[in-house]
Amino acid sequence: MNARIARICLIVLMAVSVSGCSTVLTRMGPLVYKLEDGEKSVGEFAKYKFSGGIRANVIYLEKAPLCAEISEKIQVAQKQRRGRVFSMVEMVIFGLGMIDAAKAYAVVEESRIVTPLAKYETGKFVACGEKEPAANEMLVIEDKQRTFHKQAQTDANGNLDLSQVLADENRVLNLSIRLASDQTKAVSFIYEPGK
Repeated sequence: MNARIARICLIVLMAVSVSGCSTVLTRMGPLVYKLEDGEKSVGEFAKYKFSGGIRANVIYLEKAPLCAEISEKIQVAQKQRRGRVFSMVEMVIFGLGMIDAAKAYAVVEESRIVTPLAKYETGKFVACGEKEPAANEMLVIEDKQRTFHKQAQTDANGNLDLSQVLADENRVLNLSIRLASDQTKAVSFIYEPGK
């Protein structure tokens, strides 16, 4: 009988001493600081993204506004979960490990402190408006053999009729067309008069 009572007392003592260890260790642990990226937002207008095409020797050009992407840098202070081994032992022996693990997770979440540090431009651009016709945009038109160089402006609808610009040309031309404001990107086009 005494051995049975001693065994029960030992089990109760072990249950009390081991139960909740993960929660207690997590609560006693220090805050761990990390730098993280916070929310992203849209900044000021930066530039236009141009798109379009050519149909029946008529260029149509559209532009969509792009804004700078802003990212926030934040400092996160949070306790780390500790004593996972104790929760596992509690799960196997007493079945209380799930409660201890849930409490430890709750301690971690409650300890979270977020401090905004700075906002900065990421170097990326995001759309920040509707597409519209690229009216009055100056285009540079050259043939690949470099026999001529012309500039022409789109109308109020973002259109440019190559038949009018190249009215004095009666031969097939391999053209290179680009924006006067951005000489880095060009579109190739085979111009056939009368089409």
